[in-house]
Amino acid sequence: MKEDRVAEPWSVREVDRVVDAYFAMLGLELAHEDYSKTEFRRGLTTDVHRSDGSLEFKFQNVSAVLDELGAFWIPGYKPRRNVQQLLRERVTQRYENDADLRQDMLRAAEAPVAVDFHRPLDAIAVTPVVEPPMRSRRRVGRHVDFAAREAANRSLGLAGELAIVDFERRALAAAGRADLAEAVRHVSVVDGDGLGYDVLSFDATTEAERYIEVKTTRFAKELPFHVSRNEVEFSQEAGDAYSLARVYQFGSTTRGRPSGQFRLTGALSDTLWLEAQDYLAGPA
Repeated sequence: MKEDRVAEPWSVREVDRVVDAYFAMLGLELAHEDYSKTEFRRGLTTDVHRSDGSLEFKFQNVSAVLDELGAFWIPGYKPRRNVQQLLRERVTQRYENDADLRQDMLRAAEAPVAVDFHRPLDAIAVTPVVEPPMRSRRRVGRHVDFAAREAANRSLGLAGELAIVDFERRALAAAGRADLAEAVRHVSVVDGDGLGYDVLSFDATTEAERYIEVKTTRFAKELPFHVSRNEVEFSQEAGDAYSLARVYQFGSTTRGRPSGQFRLTGALSDTLWLEAQDYLAGPA
């Protein structure tokens, strides 16, 4: 294993090589083509004499800059925000100059999901540890907020909700409560949006109602997502009866990466970092 040169900063050449490798992988990710992160990392070691750990950390730094720009980043390289200024400049420049990449991201965010698409979810994963953005977050120009565009993709959101409805019904039936499974209600479809949750389910033991809000992405489990003021307020009212189901990598075919979900239970103000985005306004 190579050791990093003590106290020697990353050079322009080294940073550019890392950025080139990352953007090559990102292009393959968006195209749903198979690739090996290990092979890309090994390809760097011929002229970037850094340890594997340092290269991995640098890739995570690239994700952090893309996250600041409102862009998608590679699942598995969750953002690490102690970013070298040179790297931030090179990633930003590369991203701003690559209109084709941004168009690929837009297509990924807005691609419709087939009406008959079905992707079962088999388990609830451990909630990831997500590093929140620095409170002194820089103001940066954004071409598109891709997470917002993906959140507005109604067919993707509906498919994720249907996957959670299916999961809840199967879980209750497996617990011997076919009666409760039948009573699971897809509230956002049957009753409409605006109630602060999407699916009404039940506790198999106590029969207590459980209110589930569903957020779906085709990308990484750590990708930020949008929640409404109404959802935050209802979660406070419902307390532990409320949970947010984050469905991630939904429908991904890259390297057979499976879809998954994790749950956050209780008031969203206690389980999420929240950053205000917009106000409803009118003349004073």
